[in-house]
Amino acid sequence: MSVARDFTLAVLANGLDALSARQTAIAQNIANVETPNYKAVDVAFERALRQALEETRRRGRGLPAQGVGRVFQEEAARLASVRPVAFRRTQTTLRRDGNNVDIEVEMAYLAETALRFRALSTLASKKLAMLRLVAQESRF
Repeated sequence: MSVARDFTLAVLANGLDALSARQTAIAQNIANVETPNYKAVDVAFERALRQALEETRRRGRGLPAQGVGRVFQEEAARLASVRPVAFRRTQTTLRRDGNNVDIEVEMAYLAETALRFRALSTLASKKLAMLRLVAQESRF
């Protein structure tokens, strides 16, 4: 079974990919904390995923009994297509050298990203364990 065919795993996989991209951006920001004129990078993802989930929820109301599995597969594939978008933070206060990286803010983002990643990976692990248990029980 493809991850894109399971609604929950599609959302979790996208979340993990986005958090990985955010961690890379944060590491890049920390590495350039002393680089003149460097503008911090961030990754936007949550809003696009939330909108896609809300659209999926709206579409899900009143689905016919036939073809529901196909519809969920299509929705999971659509959610899997939501990608994180990197952008430069330009609205923040600049230092005299033009750099806008605040190491304390970046470390807080890094801790938050690590916590979110751990939570999503735990959820994915639990979902896979549940699927494994169902597969094992169906053999008997």
